Amino acid sequence: MYIYNKKILFSDIDSESNMSLDGILNAMQDCVNINSESIGKGIDYMHQTGRAWFAISWNIEVKRYPKMFEDVVVKTWPYDFSAMLGYRNVIITDASGNDIVCADSIWSMVDAHTGLPIKLIEDDYKGYELEEKYPMESLGRKIKLPRVTDGQGVFHIADKHKVSKNDIDFNGHMTNGRYIRYADDLITVGTYIKRVRVEYKAQSKLGEELTLELFEDIDDGRYLIRFIGTDEKDIRAIVEFCI
Repeated sequence: MYIYNKKILFSDIDSESNMSLDGILNAMQDCVNINSESIGKGIDYMHQTGRAWFAISWNIEVKRYPKMFEDVVVKTWPYDFSAMLGYRNVIITDASGNDIVCADSIWSMVDAHTGLPIKLIEDDYKGYELEEKYPMESLGRKIKLPRVTDGQGVFHIADKHKVSKNDIDFNGHMTNGRYIRYADDLITVGTYIKRVRVEYKAQSKLGEELTLELFEDIDDGRYLIRFIGTDEKDIRAIVEFCI
């Protein structure tokens, strides 16, 4: 298990002094990246081998939002590896030792030059210590989209976004937390989101225009946001919020 101590700062919070959703994801990914750096599998490894871990899904359960200036502990560990994938939990714990945010994530090993998935070799996961999977609901990688029947299950265009230089991360595509940030912008302020799922399907590059399509299922307290590229078949990511 890798442990990262963090204080929730002004830059991490939303308008209600709670840690924002993209702030939560960024803290979790920071912990994962520091873990990789600590065993020599970080940026230098990527440069030398042309191999990198890309997140392809997140399932995040929020039991309580951390507050501004609160001290928390972020913990992460892998619990399994397969042919091309790594499976990892990330947990945020408060000062009393309570797990307040928990996440299950799936990562794909990719060719850093092409962005395409490649098979794992032993050196990719050597040094990581496997631990038991955290006891949370397993929902898999795929987010189920609603069926369109009699006008139900219809997405509507809610926003458009041109990928800017401030959206781009070290890997040359829109950073994972931005999808959650822009999706969250479409939800009413003050809505208490208890679960976030993200399915990353394709990378978004600098200058590309994304169309954000929203589906609201008020009865089930579920919101779905699709990030579309050139056409309806070009889905870059799907974000699901549950309240």
